[in-house]
Amino acid sequence: MEYFKSLTQPEIEQLILSTKECLYICMPAIHKELVTAITYLDNSNSNSQNIVKIHFLIDFDSQTFRQGYGDFKSVENLIKRGFDVKCLKDNRISFIISDNLGYYLFIESRSLIPADKETINAVRIDPVSIVRLKKFFFSETGNTNFEDDLVNAIIEESKQLEKSNELLTTQIAPVTEISKIEIESVSEVLIKNPPLNPDFKRIVEFYSNKFQYVKVKFEGANLQYRKVEIPSKALPIMDASLKDKLETKLNLFEKSDEDNCFKPLIDYKAKIAEIRDNYLTKVKSRDESLLDKLKKTEFEKQIEKLKVEIKDVKNNIIGNIANQINQSKIRLLTDLIDFFIANPKSLFPNHPNLWEGNQSYIQQAAKSKAEEIIYRIKWPEAHLLVDDFKLSVQFSDITFEDLKSPEFVSELKDCKLIDEIDENRLAVFGKGVKINL
Repeated sequence: MEYFKSLTQPEIEQLILSTKECLYICMPAIHKELVTAITYLDNSNSNSQNIVKIHFLIDFDSQTFRQGYGDFKSVENLIKRGFDVKCLKDNRISFIISDNLGYYLFIESRSLIPADKETINAVRIDPVSIVRLKKFFFSETGNTNFEDDLVNAIIEESKQLEKSNELLTTQIAPVTEISKIEIESVSEVLIKNPPLNPDFKRIVEFYSNKFQYVKVKFEGANLQYRKVEIPSKALPIMDASLKDKLETKLNLFEKSDEDNCFKPLIDYKAKIAEIRDNYLTKVKSRDESLLDKLKKTEFEKQIEKLKVEIKDVKNNIIGNIANQINQSKIRLLTDLIDFFIANPKSLFPNHPNLWEGNQSYIQQAAKSKAEEIIYRIKWPEAHLLVDDFKLSVQFSDITFEDLKSPEFVSELKDCKLIDEIDENRLAVFGKGVKINL
């Protein structure tokens, strides 16, 4: 069994779930994942003849939770369910003992180290130390057999000492030299992103828990402004006047058709605008808007409701779009025929005399040339156009760069997202950050 170990969150959960008799946990506070494992272990007690005794010791203080050592609601739930949860103020000695196996845990705040990051953070506790830890930290559990446990632990420890050659394991820490390149690299990163005072970090977390940046994007929204491109090779050679003449005729949809053809789309965009007005606040300094996190759940419900409605919008508009595309083909065909009849030289650039006076032939050639151009245009298909309809929402958090900006803070005040007390606090924060950096 490893003496020095990296105990990840899932591995600690497995250690908890493997407990058969007694579980002792001493930490600043406990996160939700561990509470879930402990609750599962406790529920298993009802299906087992051997009841597992579970004991907790934490530093039950708002500052502890604020610093990222645990989840208040999870701990509160343990207490309400009658678990043995005790408090030891300002304690930072952390360990877990599952039956006869224990580890000292070098716990880091979740504000600093993510839960899934593997770190060398555990040292196995010897039998004698396990008893001493129980006696010092968990005397209130009612255990009166510490002396007997200590004797047994000493015996067990002496047996291990007989195998002194095994005490120095083959484990060796992967220690490395610090190179000049690493020094330069770390220095460069710190210059770009300097260390943030913990007090400042808590202020950023406080306001990022109140507000969040949101960008609502509806792709395919400007469908009625789509244009079609006439391939240059499809037009008569060197005929710039034709290109100029048709420039206003390249819109895929006529503006006069907007109200009838695109009404479902216009109504849908109006609903998006209404949600923006009801839940989001625009600030001039950012492309995104701000969302009050107290309204986030309701905001997300409204967005999900709109996402469902996209299917109905597509069904209601696809026939209109297909019809309008066909009407656009007819309009452009008519315009092209009229142009070629009025400008027959465009049809016969190398035969200026053969067609003169033969209006019937000119009309026939004009129609043929116009149909050729219409055929060579890549016309969009209605079902592919509506497939582009997509409503997306992107969230991002407020940063300390935002909060140290007087302009941004002023905007928050003008939008009534913060009051005068917040404004004064952030003014002090901004000055402090500049001094600290």
